[in-house]
Amino acid sequence: MTIVDAEIAKVRTFPPDTRPNYSQNNPIWKLVKVLEQTQFHADREHYLPETLQRLFGLQEVALIGPSGDEWQNKDPRLQNIKEDFQKQNLYDFILNGTEVTRGYAHAGDWTGSFLRIAYVPRPPLLGSDGVFPGDSVRLYLKIGQDETGRNYLTVPYNAESARYEIELWAYSGNDLADWLGPRGKDAIAHGALLARPDLVHGQLSDFVGIPFDDARAAARNAGRGIDMLDLAPNHTMHPVRPLRLELAWTDSTATRWDTSEGSNYVYEFSMSLRGWGSYFAIGDSQNPHGGFGGLEYRNLYSNYFGHEAQRRGELGPSWTPELGRILRDWQFDADHNRPSGKSREDFFAVDYMDLHILRPAAVIGMHRHRDNQEVFLLMEGRGLMVMGDWEKVPSRDRAIELRIMKPGDLSLVKPGQFHALVNLLDENLLLFMFGGYD
Repeated sequence: MTIVDAEIAKVRTFPPDTRPNYSQNNPIWKLVKVLEQTQFHADREHYLPETLQRLFGLQEVALIGPSGDEWQNKDPRLQNIKEDFQKQNLYDFILNGTEVTRGYAHAGDWTGSFLRIAYVPRPPLLGSDGVFPGDSVRLYLKIGQDETGRNYLTVPYNAESARYEIELWAYSGNDLADWLGPRGKDAIAHGALLARPDLVHGQLSDFVGIPFDDARAAARNAGRGIDMLDLAPNHTMHPVRPLRLELAWTDSTATRWDTSEGSNYVYEFSMSLRGWGSYFAIGDSQNPHGGFGGLEYRNLYSNYFGHEAQRRGELGPSWTPELGRILRDWQFDADHNRPSGKSREDFFAVDYMDLHILRPAAVIGMHRHRDNQEVFLLMEGRGLMVMGDWEKVPSRDRAIELRIMKPGDLSLVKPGQFHALVNLLDENLLLFMFGGYD
C-alpha cells in the first residue's frame, strides 16, 4: 500500500467546533447518482438485482482533515489522533470513467454470469478537439487466465449514456437472442451484448440450488465438507476468490493505446464480503463439542484449517493476511505501539463492539480509518456496502466497489479502505459492528 502524496495537499481541514455540511453535496449521493445512471443492454427482468456488484475506477480522492487538536495535520504518517480511530471522512472523489459490473442474468432456463464494461475515452485516444473520433473502441481484456489476445473486443458507443459499453454473458448457445426482448435483441445486433463463455464463466446453480445441495449432501455422506476455493475456480461470480481483470483500450488502428503507464489497467472485485452464500468451507459436525444432534458450519475467515495458507499460495506476492495486516512504521500495532517491533499481525484485535440502528434513508458516510479494521455484520434489512482504495495498492488500480448486503452478510474493512453503508429500505436496518487495532 502506498499513500498518494499528491492528495495530501487536497485534504480539506476544519477547525475545532466546525464541520462540513454533510447534508449537502455528500459524496455518497454523487456515487449513488452514478450508480443510478447505469443502463443494461437487455431488459430489466433478465438481471438478478441483488447479485449485481459494481466497480468504478478511481482517479482522485479528497479527504477531510482529522478531528481534535491536530486538525491541521494533513499527512497521515504524522497523525496521532487516536480518540477518533485515526478517522478521516471523504470530501470528494473523481472517477476515471471506467465501470465494470458483474452479476447473474437469465435467459430461458439458463441463469449464469455476465460482465459489463463501460468506458469514457481518455488521452492519448482523444483527438485534438478532445473527442474520441470513432463509433467504437477496441478492448484488450483478460479475465483471470482467459484473454482476448489480439482478437480485441469491439465496444460500441451508447448514445443513451454517452459511453462505450459492452456486456459479455456466459451463455454457451447460439440462440441467446431468441430468449431476449427487443432491447436485448437490438444490443446483440449492434455488438453491445455478446455470448462469450470463453471469457465469462459459470452458472448460478454452481453455488446455489439443487445441484449444489446434491454436492453438499454427497460430501457429507462421504464424511467431508466442500472447500469453496477449489469449487469452480474460474467462475466469474465466485463467492470467495477475487476476480482480476486486465484492460487496455485502443482505436481501430491499434496504434494508440490508453494504458496505465504502458501496462494494462488492473481491477479486482475483491471486497471482503462473507455470509451464508460466501464462505471458505461448509461441513457437518455431529455431537458438536460433546452435545446432541448435529450442526452445519460455514467457515468465513480462519487462520486455521489451512485456508489462509491456501489463499497465500493462490495470491502469491499480492497476498496479505485476511484477518491481519501488514504494518508500516507509522502505524500503531494492536498493543498501541508505534513504531512496532512487528512487520505483520496475523490476527484481528477487537477494541470495540457496537449495535447500530440505521433509520430509513440513513447513511454511514464515506470515511477511512488509518490503522484499524472493522467488520459490518448486517442483521436485518438491506444495505449497499461501499468500499474503496484510499491508498494505492501495488497489485491493482484504485477503485470503488459496491455490493448489496443481506441479513447474515458481513464485510471486513481493511486498514485505510474507505467505506460506507446505505440503508436501501424504508425500514430500520440493524447492524452489528466491531473493530480494533487503534
